[in-house]
Amino acid sequence: MNIPIFEIVPLKLLICVFLFMVMDIIVGVIKALSMSTFKSMKMREGLYHKLGEMLAVIFGGMCELAFPIIGIDIKIPIVTSICIYIVVMETGSIVENLAEISPNLKKVLSKVFGGYKEDEDEEVVDE
Repeated sequence: MNIPIFEIVPLKLLICVFLFMVMDIIVGVIKALSMSTFKSMKMREGLYHKLGEMLAVIFGGMCELAFPIIGIDIKIPIVTSICIYIVVMETGSIVENLAEISPNLKKVLSKVFGGYKEDEDEEVVDE
């Protein structure tokens, strides 16, 4: 039985998730360097988190392959759901780091990504 993996997991979706992960790593490193807080231990911890995210996508793909074979009928796309969660999570992290790197962007980012929280001491003035 030959089942192409990309029938289950769209290649564009995997590329998208991978790019968001890479962008988060790059922005995180830039933030740490700009604030002189770079620590290799923190970097390793972040890379382990990314590895866990990748393993979650692979596990979701395994479930989508195996469940029909063993008679489990699922109605939701597992991998797509995991990928959406990862992209949303990475977006939040990227936005937070960009706001730290470039405080001038903070106001714009808070308007574009409404869920981003300003510091409680700061007042956000809507114009």
